[in-house]
Amino acid sequence: MTNPKSFKERVKEELIINAQIYQNIFLNYQYLVFSKHFTTRKYYIISAEKDNFLHLTGVNSKLKASDFFDKCINETLNETDFDFIKKGQNEKNIKGTVRRKIKAFSNIANLITNKATVEENFTKNNISCSLATTDNSCTLGFTNTKSIRPKSLMNGNQTTNPYPIDILLRKPKSEILFNEILIGNTKDLQTIIELINELIDPNLTTITP
Repeated sequence: MTNPKSFKERVKEELIINAQIYQNIFLNYQYLVFSKHFTTRKYYIISAEKDNFLHLTGVNSKLKASDFFDKCINETLNETDFDFIKKGQNEKNIKGTVRRKIKAFSNIANLITNKATVEENFTKNNISCSLATTDNSCTLGFTNTKSIRPKSLMNGNQTTNPYPIDILLRKPKSEILFNEILIGNTKDLQTIIELINELIDPNLTTITP
């Protein structure tokens, strides 16, 4: 009979899986988010980096954040590369946080679908974000920077006044112009064309919705 896997071993396996999810959704693409309810900014551009991944996991590591991601994505992460020890925090609580973040990660793909809603100037406990998006099963908060980056991942819907995403565009990071509509259609796009005209592929406004 084989011995059951330790909690740390199971977390390591999930970190490797979640790094692939993070790369496929966020690292490979940039997003433009627009809602007619936005008041702080006219739109937001999401542009994630490798070093944003570590904080979303809840674990502690002495590795550089970008190196931690590289070891996860290359499946070379060791159990000695991370722990559940953070200054001023109880290890049991940290493990609970990690469990919740792992559960949230399984739903993160929903945040770029029409299941998602958004909230500007999101705050939760000591967390302050320019924007948060939720599908009711998880909530992702973003940094207050020109191009916003993932900052905090929470389980469940932590927003208080969410509203619909009217337009969500995507482009590969290697491309200059946004060339794919994930939420909305060409008719919706025409309503804000003057606002984002220089950011989108001209063919995007001529495709039949």
